[in-house]
Amino acid sequence: MAPTESHHGMIPVMGTQVPLTGTIPLSALIEFIIQRTYQDLSILSELLPRKTDMERKVEIVQFASRTCQLFVRLLALVKWASSASKVDKCAIISNFLDQQAKLFEKTADSLAVMARETLTHARLPSFSLPCAVDVLTTGSYPRLPSCIKEKIVPPDPITPQEKWQTLMRLNQIIEHRLVTSDLPKHMRRPQIQNGRVSFQVEHEFEVTLTLMGDGANIPWRLLLIEILVEDPETGDGKSLVHSLQVNYLHQLVQMRIMDSKKPLHDLYNCLHSFCQSLQLEVLHSQTQQLMRQRLGDHIHIEEYKAGERLVISYWRDLMRKENKSYSSSTFKLSVHMDTNDPSRPLQITHFPLIHGTESLKVAQAIKSDYLSIERLLVHTIHVRSLAKLKELQRELRPILSGLFKISDLPLVLYVPVITPCMDSEKICVSVHMQKGTFLISVCRTETSLTADIEDSLNGDRRDLRKLLSRLRLSLVLSRCAKSIQHLQVATSHHLPLVNLSGHPLEKLGKHKLFIKLAKQSDYYMVVEAFESGWMSVDFNHYLMHVTPTGFEGAASEGEGAEDSLCVYLRAGYFMQLDTYLCTHGPCSQLQELEEEEPDPLSRKRKMFMKDQYGRHTKKQKCSPYFVPELCHILALCEDRIPFVALADELLKQGIPHQGLQVDGDGAALCLTLVDVLSCPSLKDNEAVQLMRADLLSCKFRKAGRVWKVESVVANCPLQSTNSKEQGVIQRVYFECYCVVFAGVIQRVIQRVYFEYELQGSETMEKIVESLQEDWLAVCHLYQVVSDFAHIYAESPALQAGIEVKAFTYKRLTLAYGPNKCYTVSIQYRPNSKRFQLAYGTCCKSSVANCHSMVSVQLENLLNDSRSIALLAQILVDTWSPLSSVGKLNTSPLMGLGKMVSALAASFIIVPQSPVHIRLIFRNLYCIDIHCHRGNEVTLRDGAYSMFDTSKVVEGLNPTPGLKAFLNMYVDETVSSGHIRHQSTTEDDNPPSPIGIDTLDSLLTQPLSNSPVGPRKQDSGGLRFQSPITPPSNPHTPASPSTQRHGQTHSSPAAASFPMASPPSMTHGVAPSPSNIMAPSPNNPALHVPSPSAFVPAPSPQSLGIHMPSPATQFISPQGMLEGVGSPFASGSTQLAMPSPGARNWPASPSMPGPSPVSRPGGMLSPVHTALHSPQTQLKDDYQKGSLSMLPSRMLPQRSWAGSIPTVLTHEALNKLLSPSFPPGGGPMPGIRCCPLERFLCCMYQRKFLQRTIQTEDSLQMMQCSEPGVLMFKTDQLQFRVSLNPNTLQSLHLTVTPTPECQHQWELDELQILERFFDLKVACPPYKINTLVAFSSRIMCLPPNILKDFIKIMRMELLPDRSLKWSVQWCLTVPIGISYPVGVPAVTLSNNKVLFMIQLTRIGVAMPPGVEPQNIVIPILYDHSMNTTQVMEQRSQELSQSTVAVSNMLKRFIEFNPNPNGCSIYPALRELLTNLVVPMQGMNQPQ
Repeated sequence: MAPTESHHGMIPVMGTQVPLTGTIPLSALIEFIIQRTYQDLSILSELLPRKTDMERKVEIVQFASRTCQLFVRLLALVKWASSASKVDKCAIISNFLDQQAKLFEKTADSLAVMARETLTHARLPSFSLPCAVDVLTTGSYPRLPSCIKEKIVPPDPITPQEKWQTLMRLNQIIEHRLVTSDLPKHMRRPQIQNGRVSFQVEHEFEVTLTLMGDGANIPWRLLLIEILVEDPETGDGKSLVHSLQVNYLHQLVQMRIMDSKKPLHDLYNCLHSFCQSLQLEVLHSQTQQLMRQRLGDHIHIEEYKAGERLVISYWRDLMRKENKSYSSSTFKLSVHMDTNDPSRPLQITHFPLIHGTESLKVAQAIKSDYLSIERLLVHTIHVRSLAKLKELQRELRPILSGLFKISDLPLVLYVPVITPCMDSEKICVSVHMQKGTFLISVCRTETSLTADIEDSLNGDRRDLRKLLSRLRLSLVLSRCAKSIQHLQVATSHHLPLVNLSGHPLEKLGKHKLFIKLAKQSDYYMVVEAFESGWMSVDFNHYLMHVTPTGFEGAASEGEGAEDSLCVYLRAGYFMQLDTYLCTHGPCSQLQELEEEEPDPLSRKRKMFMKDQYGRHTKKQKCSPYFVPELCHILALCEDRIPFVALADELLKQGIPHQGLQVDGDGAALCLTLVDVLSCPSLKDNEAVQLMRADLLSCKFRKAGRVWKVESVVANCPLQSTNSKEQGVIQRVYFECYCVVFAGVIQRVIQRVYFEYELQGSETMEKIVESLQEDWLAVCHLYQVVSDFAHIYAESPALQAGIEVKAFTYKRLTLAYGPNKCYTVSIQYRPNSKRFQLAYGTCCKSSVANCHSMVSVQLENLLNDSRSIALLAQILVDTWSPLSSVGKLNTSPLMGLGKMVSALAASFIIVPQSPVHIRLIFRNLYCIDIHCHRGNEVTLRDGAYSMFDTSKVVEGLNPTPGLKAFLNMYVDETVSSGHIRHQSTTEDDNPPSPIGIDTLDSLLTQPLSNSPVGPRKQDSGGLRFQSPITPPSNPHTPASPSTQRHGQTHSSPAAASFPMASPPSMTHGVAPSPSNIMAPSPNNPALHVPSPSAFVPAPSPQSLGIHMPSPATQFISPQGMLEGVGSPFASGSTQLAMPSPGARNWPASPSMPGPSPVSRPGGMLSPVHTALHSPQTQLKDDYQKGSLSMLPSRMLPQRSWAGSIPTVLTHEALNKLLSPSFPPGGGPMPGIRCCPLERFLCCMYQRKFLQRTIQTEDSLQMMQCSEPGVLMFKTDQLQFRVSLNPNTLQSLHLTVTPTPECQHQWELDELQILERFFDLKVACPPYKINTLVAFSSRIMCLPPNILKDFIKIMRMELLPDRSLKWSVQWCLTVPIGISYPVGVPAVTLSNNKVLFMIQLTRIGVAMPPGVEPQNIVIPILYDHSMNTTQVMEQRSQELSQSTVAVSNMLKRFIEFNPNPNGCSIYPALRELLTNLVVPMQGMNQPQ
């Protein structure tokens, strides 16, 4: 649509000026119409609600009709404008022609006006022909009139030489006139220059004169006047005289000098008078400004006459206060002119007159160089103040002594009131600058007292002596408070006492100071100050005891007492202290005063030791501000009050002492105890009696807030390697500190030093009780250390394994382990009445103390046996295996079991006793570790009951193949001395826990160097001492067995003790072969019976003879040998067994319930007497020999074979439990696990795989004659899962096709499947869901899908570097996607398969620190549609990388709608080859 305005710029745009033709832009027209319609509609909306319904309808119809007509016109206009380009061009041409016509008309009109009006009277002048001829011929104009030349053309100027000569001549004339004239005194320094002379009177005026000729009567001509008077404070640099005033003054002075005989004198008098009047005016204006701004009524203008005087009064308040007559006593100063000599400056007169030397300091005339009335007033007041202070000094000299001094500005008079007096203690007297009154100030003094002294000085001064005395006493008390400000005391001048009336404190004077002893909060020292002579002050010291109380109606003391909300006090006993005795006792040397000796050589008369008043003069060594007597008395009270309270408490507790004494050469106070061990609480203790003979002395000392008890002990039973503990006599220090709040003991902190805060006498009882408890702890430790010292001294083996690091009588520290890097500290705790062990390390050990895991068991052992030797031997023998156990991985991990969200640990360490450790593997398997003397440990399957191996502990499963695995770590050189025998009954009968754990017989031979000593012979009965009995219950009966010591013939005792066959395992526990590599016992061809030479008779069960319960044989006296077989054996022929019911023993040990050894009392498992017998017997049984006589059995082929203990060396155990790489570089060499963990994980996975096969319909279990081998099959493949026979630490898969599918599978495909299982499934961290995804999901797929999966496995195991991406299977869901983490990542549903893969970018060099791109993709394969695509969730927004993969798979489906075979591998191959993902869109690996 063409616009209506011009396109060629001839018509201006709308907005600048209206077009000539009256056009308007179409857009503006449309906008106007819209705005009008909107306005009408707005008005209609506001008016319609007020009208009726019919009227509203009519208005709406009219509005619609008008608007419709308007927009119809607009529509017609718009349609017309679309075809109006020709009309537009014509309009532009017409406008241009109209403009040209108007221009022509205007030009014609202008020419007509010029011809008719403007040029009507225009004429040319007559031509001057002569002038033209002259100019043209001669080149000049000689006919110009001379008058014009004189008026216009200037004369020639004089030359500079003539100027200089004229001025020099004028200077000579002026000099001559000055020489011959009389000059005023202040105008005798004229300056003549350039024919002028200048006279300057400083700070008044400056004039410039000259002479108009050289005649004698020619008057002076005044050229310039400059007034030099200034107002430096209010003038702001402006001139004080107006220019009109200067002109008038100029005329006046010029008239005066015209007719005067002494013109210069008249000049000076006139200008000098004017300048002094101006100076008075300046001072008057400054005074008025001071009155308005700062000084107010303190000054007043008494009189001002312009040009004569100015009178100002000051210190007006002083006159009004003294009520004196105004005219006679008003302080005034008058600034006036000198009537006798007008030439002098303004004079100053003071009223009243100032006499003496001060009159010479006061100003007598105004200095016109700086006019300031304020300076004049300040200087005058300063001189007046000096005179007033000197007058006061003369009045105070008779009543005060010392050196008076007036100094500073403003002036201050320093008045001493004490001798000697510090500068801060002097009275500072000054004069108020505005009022003229005295001002008093004294540091650290009451305001009311200084105000009274100030009023007295400004008044009649009748009470001045009394006020100075009060001030002197107040300053002395301030000295006392200042002297003790750094001490732990609180000072106050008043106390809220409720019983002040009638108390001796009431008789004291008003000047006293209360000092609260912070360490003894119930005591106050009262210092009373009084005057003992002229300017002499003395003190009285009192000690007062107070108790907090409530207000009982009695008023508190003094006007300045505390308010009613404070805590009130009741004063108790009140005692005056003798200052001389307190300061002249032992260790009481104070700072003495040095007397001034007279000079014997001086001829001047001197008063020996006396001043002018006859008093002795002494020179103090310290500052007079310090009061040494008070500090010493305070220290004396603080030191002795606790000792007095302690002495009383010791007598109450029945502990005799020698009283308070001075220790040494006055170094400190001490309280010596006569017999600290004779108190009733310690008298009957056996351990105390052993200590009494070696205790030499015991003393109490106090160091600050800490009590120190020094005890001298002789005959130390045990020498340590600490250099501080060498010598025959040693000292034991106890430090006491108690935390007390609000008078109540909150807690007692016990450390190496026992500390109690000194908070009053109520803590003394606790201190004495703590002392008794500490001594009881020392005595108990001394008793066990004494027993240990004898054994330690006689045992070189124990000395080699244990080092005594320190023995402080309160704590014994032993070092052991490799390079003695482990430490154990033994300390007795009186509050729990038990010994406490603390473990640590030294010598920069890299690991923690290995015995921390059995700390509770070791502590119970020590408290039950009270034998440090037994504890030390166990520490030496168990540190190596416990260090190995500490290397196991006990950190909880997610995803180890079926519950992926639950945390589970691979190993749980459960200590059963100090020498028995139980390892729980994934809450399924259990391994018992027993430590023995020497370098040996035994391991067994902890899932079997320790009392009957035919029973399994509830909650645990037997570990198949454990015996075979442990035998791989047996050191034959160590076990070569063990008796090896074989029984025909072992295949059928489980070995008795007593027979198989024949450790008692191996420990019956005591070592020659045993530190514990030979074993005591039991007189009869059970060897389990009271109060602990062997754990047993009816569900786990003990099975007796015999012990043969190399017997090759039968004995009646042995023959009469047959073994019962193992009962059937009917508790849901499937038996598994004990040795997976041994032939099956069900195969008769492979079964080899045990030779009968090793046993006297075959088992009755094997012969078909029914035998009664083993319990009947166990009770028979013929079935037991001394020290042989069961741990219940005894030398007596009569055997008694307590009822299990009486002991309330629970079921066989299992994970849900603790082992018997974990119960109170330290009960141990009875597998071995040194391991499972009560700890009371452990002290004796642990002294037996090593396992050199342990009979080595042939490995039986039964599930209970693992219950037979296997003997390993410490080195073998460390190898078994230390993390290492798989032997032979097995799967995943980068992850380190210990061999035991790898073995148990393999058993764990094999057990779970067996359960999975039984529950999956698509998997069928196959019968297999090989022990420990799982065989199962699918429709086309057979699988065999077995352990590595060489290491038993890895599972291996063997895949073979079924006979009918031999041609469908290639060998390479099956090998890829086997290797993928080895490297990706049966590998650390051995997750169950990984096995589920592989066995029950991937193995159950159809053959065509499985083949594509195998191809993907091949690409992962053998990556192709020519591709852009590498692939990796995700058998479990990884972190970073929206699926549950840890669940199997392969899912089968109807005809669809969901699996996950991870793609990693290869072949691209990445910057350092940047990981390559990786994508985790969930892929869904539809078997019915044969499509492979990305699994998309509707609720989740896909990432950029996932979208790229999804689009590429969709394109692959589009271009390959029906590929031959499965589409998984081709689609994935397409991704690996051509996928391109931007860097910023990648998912970072988690």
